[in-house]
Amino acid sequence: EKIHGNRGPPWGKLVKVDSSETVLLFSRECIVGRKKGCHLCFPANKLVSGEHCKIVKDESSGLVWLEDMSTNGTMINMSKMVKKQTHVLQNGDVIYFVYRKSEPEQSEF
Repeated sequence: EKIHGNRGPPWGKLVKVDSSETVLLFSRECIVGRKKGCHLCFPANKLVSGEHCKIVKDESSGLVWLEDMSTNGTMINMSKMVKKQTHVLQNGDVIYFVYRKSEPEQSEF
Protein backbone atom coordinates (compact mmCIF):
# COMPACT_ATOMS: atom_id res chain seq x y z
CA GLU A 1 0.00 0.00 0.00
CA LYS A 2 1.47 3.33 -1.08
CA ILE A 3 0.70 6.45 0.91
CA HIS A 4 0.84 9.99 -0.46
CA GLY A 5 0.83 13.25 1.50
CA ASN A 6 0.24 11.46 4.80
CA ARG A 7 -1.78 13.89 6.91
CA GLY A 8 -5.12 12.94 8.40
CA PRO A 9 -7.32 10.24 6.93
CA PRO A 10 -7.17 9.60 3.17
CA TRP A 11 -9.94 11.22 1.13
CA GLY A 12 -9.84 8.51 -1.50
CA LYS A 13 -7.99 5.58 -2.97
CA LEU A 14 -7.10 4.04 -6.29
CA VAL A 15 -7.39 0.25 -6.51
CA LYS A 16 -5.50 -1.58 -9.22
CA VAL A 17 -7.82 -3.65 -11.41
CA ASP A 18 -7.43 -7.42 -10.87
CA SER A 19 -5.17 -6.86 -7.88
CA SER A 20 -5.37 -5.85 -4.23
CA GLU A 21 -2.78 -3.08 -4.74
CA THR A 22 -4.13 0.26 -3.54
CA VAL A 23 -2.87 3.82 -3.53
CA LEU A 24 -4.29 6.02 -0.75
CA LEU A 25 -4.88 9.67 -1.61
CA PHE A 26 -4.10 12.30 1.02
CA SER A 27 -2.89 15.27 -1.05
CA ARG A 28 -5.46 17.57 -2.63
CA GLU A 29 -3.67 16.94 -5.92
CA CYS A 30 -2.19 13.62 -7.07
CA ILE A 31 0.08 13.60 -10.14
CA VAL A 32 0.32 10.40 -12.18
CA GLY A 33 3.22 9.97 -14.58
CA ARG A 34 6.60 8.57 -15.52
CA LYS A 35 8.69 11.34 -13.92
CA LYS A 36 10.37 10.89 -10.54
CA GLY A 37 8.37 12.58 -7.83
CA CYS A 38 4.93 11.75 -9.24
CA HIS A 39 2.52 10.48 -6.59
CA LEU A 40 1.78 7.44 -8.75
CA CYS A 41 4.81 6.64 -10.89
CA PHE A 42 5.24 4.31 -13.87
CA PRO A 43 8.96 4.93 -14.57
CA ALA A 44 9.42 2.07 -17.04
CA ASN A 45 6.35 2.67 -19.19
CA LYS A 46 7.20 4.81 -22.22
CA LEU A 47 3.50 5.23 -23.09
CA VAL A 48 2.94 7.15 -19.85
CA SER A 49 3.86 10.85 -20.12
CA GLY A 50 6.28 12.49 -17.65
CA GLU A 51 3.26 14.11 -16.03
CA HIS A 52 0.38 12.11 -17.47
CA CYS A 53 -2.62 13.39 -15.53
CA LYS A 54 -3.64 14.73 -12.17
CA ILE A 55 -6.44 13.78 -9.82
CA VAL A 56 -7.69 16.77 -7.87
CA LYS A 57 -10.11 17.06 -4.98
CA ASP A 58 -12.06 20.31 -4.76
CA GLU A 59 -12.24 21.08 -1.05
CA SER A 60 -15.35 23.27 -1.28
CA SER A 61 -17.55 21.07 -3.50
CA GLY A 62 -16.07 17.70 -2.55
CA LEU A 63 -15.88 16.81 -6.24
CA VAL A 64 -12.89 14.90 -7.56
CA TRP A 65 -11.76 15.28 -11.13
CA LEU A 66 -9.05 14.01 -13.41
CA GLU A 67 -7.23 16.39 -15.75
CA ASP A 68 -5.36 14.81 -18.64
CA MET A 69 -1.92 16.31 -19.37
CA SER A 70 -0.59 13.49 -21.55
CA THR A 71 0.52 12.95 -25.12
CA ASN A 72 -1.30 9.62 -25.58
CA GLY A 73 -4.45 10.38 -23.61
CA THR A 74 -6.15 8.75 -20.63
CA MET A 75 -9.26 6.59 -20.75
CA ILE A 76 -12.03 6.61 -18.17
CA ASN A 77 -14.59 3.81 -18.48
CA MET A 78 -13.47 3.28 -22.09
CA SER A 79 -13.95 6.96 -23.07
CA LYS A 80 -10.75 8.62 -24.26
CA MET A 81 -9.75 11.97 -22.82
CA VAL A 82 -7.32 14.30 -24.52
CA LYS A 83 -4.79 16.82 -23.23
CA LYS A 84 -6.28 19.59 -21.05
CA GLN A 85 -9.64 17.76 -20.83
CA THR A 86 -11.11 17.25 -17.35
CA HIS A 87 -13.58 14.66 -16.13
CA VAL A 88 -15.41 14.48 -12.79
CA LEU A 89 -14.66 11.09 -11.25
CA GLN A 90 -17.27 8.87 -9.64
CA ASN A 91 -16.69 5.99 -7.25
CA GLY A 92 -15.97 2.88 -9.31
CA ASP A 93 -14.66 4.62 -12.44
CA VAL A 94 -11.96 2.64 -14.25
CA ILE A 95 -9.00 4.78 -15.35
CA TYR A 96 -6.60 3.50 -18.00
CA PHE A 97 -3.35 5.48 -17.98
CA VAL A 98 -2.20 3.25 -20.85
CA TYR A 99 -4.62 1.37 -23.02
CA ARG A 100 -3.75 -1.00 -25.81
CA LYS A 101 -6.21 -3.71 -26.75
CA SER A 102 -3.45 -6.33 -26.72
CA GLU A 103 -2.50 -5.69 -23.09
CA PRO A 104 -5.19 -3.68 -21.29
CA GLU A 105 -4.03 -4.75 -17.83
CA GLN A 106 -0.86 -2.66 -17.96
CA SER A 107 -1.72 0.38 -15.87
CA GLU A 108 -5.36 0.47 -14.82
CA PHE A 109 -6.71 1.73 -11.52
